[in-house]
Amino acid sequence: MGIAFDATVGGASANAYPTLAQANTYHSENLNRTTWTATDNNTKLAAIVMATRLIDASFDWYGSKSTTTQRLRHPRIGLVNLDGEALSSTVIAEAVLQATSELAFWLLVSDRLADHDNAELSKIVLTPIELEFKHGSRTNPIPDVVIDMVSGYGVSVAESATLGLTRA
Repeated sequence: MGIAFDATVGGASANAYPTLAQANTYHSENLNRTTWTATDNNTKLAAIVMATRLIDASFDWYGSKSTTTQRLRHPRIGLVNLDGEALSSTVIAEAVLQATSELAFWLLVSDRLADHDNAELSKIVLTPIELEFKHGSRTNPIPDVVIDMVSGYGVSVAESATLGLTRA
């Protein structure tokens, strides 16, 4: 039994932005995607659904949802592309389709949701006592390349972990 998959644009039960065909086309046009091409379709579909959930949860999108009945946060009213041209409120921006496909790939090759204790000190001061961890020391489940792909359509809500101790 396969995963329930619905990439209907603006659909009330949609759970994915790109179709499997759109994701396959995206990956066929990129280098080093043997993991994607070697993966079975049910696993690809699960990765696309998970990527869609993460994309929607990780960005404050510009504009507003096109309808009150759509399940996902795209399509949207009030979006413009990088050239300043208005996007139709009945389609999902190509950048969002591609970014979701890219994130689906990253979900296949690494556990992007695992908690990583990889905080690194960037500074230590003994008087007054101060510790500072590197910006972004907590792993963001959304790779920088995905954030960059949709930066013109919304703002990432990822928070960086910074700890500072200062003597009073």
